[in-house]
Parts: sequence; structure tokens; C-alpha cells
Amino acid sequence: MTDRPEPPPGGWRLGILSGTGTALKRTIPALRNSKVCQVSVVHGRDPGRLRLAGRHAPNARLVTSEEEFAENAPHYDIVYIGSPPFLHLAHIALAGRLGKPIICEKPLVSNPADLDTLLTPGTRPRVPFMLAHQVRHQAAVDHVRSLLRGGELGRPVAASLQWCFQLNHEASNAAWKLDPALGGSALADCGVHGIDLALALFGRPDWVAATGHSIKSAATMDTTTLLMSCGGLPVTVVASQSGHPGANDLVITLSDGLIEARGMFGETAATSVVHTKGTSVVTRSFDLINLYRAEVEDYCAALSRGESAGTTLDEAVLAARVVFAAEESARTGAALKIDIDSGGAVIPRSVL
Repeated sequence: MTDRPEPPPGGWRLGILSGTGTALKRTIPALRNSKVCQVSVVHGRDPGRLRLAGRHAPNARLVTSEEEFAENAPHYDIVYIGSPPFLHLAHIALAGRLGKPIICEKPLVSNPADLDTLLTPGTRPRVPFMLAHQVRHQAAVDHVRSLLRGGELGRPVAASLQWCFQLNHEASNAAWKLDPALGGSALADCGVHGIDLALALFGRPDWVAATGHSIKSAATMDTTTLLMSCGGLPVTVVASQSGHPGANDLVITLSDGLIEARGMFGETAATSVVHTKGTSVVTRSFDLINLYRAEVEDYCAALSRGESAGTTLDEAVLAARVVFAAEESARTGAALKIDIDSGGAVIPRSVL
């Protein structure tokens, strides 16, 4: 992380850039009673939806242009980017020019060209940065990580992560989620959460392969299965915008045991993790928390300590490379090796 920002006396203040979509649905309401941070500025082009945002953040300034948002920079400490991914490159640049720490909605960007532009020396963010993967910000994930590190269940043999849901094709955000030119796909939408958690638990993949098909979408692969080899460990990620959510689980098979986190992937926190060793079955229960509040408060706490939290920029870049490589694999039928070049960039290369 870059230089440590000083926490404001009254708590951290968020300026929400493009705050009338997913931020209005989840983030702004989640932070209404936070004692760590408050929403102080909300930007959006739709006056009606801005007024709705104002009901959840009654003291926030409401602005309808990016110029107004920049003019109000003295009234917020952190920029939360809630826009669709095809706007992220411009919005990350705006936040960077303002010198504000950034929380950015997933996925990082919508295409490889935008990612390459983001990583150029003059464009790469030089402020503290976190990608908003809410799944990471819960005790169940910490518990799974401790079980893996503890070694009592043996070595990992295989892992599977699944997020399926049924996309409303009439919803306003369906326009980009079903448009490949704007970065729409099942992997970029829900699958990237599974990829992010897999990278956090198992590290960088050596190669990826994927297959996809469509259940309802005419233009995109709305259902994709990704296989990653993480140091030889086979990790499967299933993502669907047309699937039942009843098996949105994390399951890890180990040489001497099993870890199951049922319902790990979704908008609500997992309430338990079960691990099995021989005939012993142990269930660890957790309090239900608001993940969208937790991710922002975790980031604010990390800023106060001068540390990183959640998904860093480097991790977000790797996940984006994996998404793009997997989509190419699904189109071509080729497995792709994930190499790191001399400058640190991730370069997918065909291995078949």
C-alpha cells in the first residue's frame, strides 16, 4: 500500500461514483448505521434514483456529473466506484487524479485492452486500492484458510467453487451483463468471485481451461465451467447466470479430510463450515453479517493501519487475466498457460 492516509476525526467518508446501480441496491443501505464510515457524496445520472440513494444516506451530497463529483472531493476521503466494468478505466483514472483511495466494484475491467491500459506506468493507480469481493470478508473464509494451513486434514486433493443465479433479463444491468462487447459473461459476473477466492486460498494457476454454453442468452456464454491447475491442484469454478443457486458452495477434498462451506457464494454470509476427518464431523457456526458493510469497514480499518485489505490490485489483475484466458479457452478449446513476463504481467499462452 502507498502512504498511510490519516483517518478523519469523524470517521471515513465515502464518495460513491456511479451510485445508482449496485451501490444503491447494496452498499449505500449497508453503510447507513456504520460507526466506521459514512456515505457523504453520491454521484448518478438519474435524479430519481439519486433521491432513493439520499433516503439511505440522508446527509450525503447528491451530484449528477463527474465534474460535480470532483468538485466535491473535499467532502469525501475514499472513492467507491460502483459503475459497470466498461467504465472502470475512466473512473479509476478520475479517482487517481483526485488522490483518493479506491474501492472498485468487480470485475476490474471489461476487456484485455483496458487492462493493459490500466497497467501502463502513467495510468496504474498509485493510491490504496481494493476490488470489492464481498465473499472474502467473512469469518467462514478465515476458518477455511486456517484449516488448510493447519495441516490436520492433510494435503488438498481437489476443490470446487460454484456460483449460479438466475439473471433477470429485464433488469437495467442485464444490458451490459448480456453484451460481450461490454464485458458481459457469467465468468465476469459471478464466476470472478469464485476465481478470486480460489486465488486467495490456492495461489496463482499454472494453466486454465474452460468450456461454456448458453441456457438463455443469445449473445454470451451464460454458463461456464473453468478448470485451473494451481500448483498441480485441480480447482473447478462453475458460473451461471441461468442456474439454480442451491449448490453455491465451496468444497475442498483433502488427503485426510473434507471441508464444506455450503452457501459460501452469494449476497449473504456463510453461517457454517463443516470439516470431516475419519468419522469425526465438526461444524463451526458463524454470526450472520452484512458482507457489503464488512468489506467497506475492513478497507477503512486497513487504511487506518496503513495496510491492505481484501482483494489487492495485483490480485484483481491476476483474476482478470484468468477470466480473459478462460473465455478464450472456452471459445477455442485450448488450455492456456498463465506465465509471468519480466515486467510482472500475466501472459496467457496456449499449451494444447
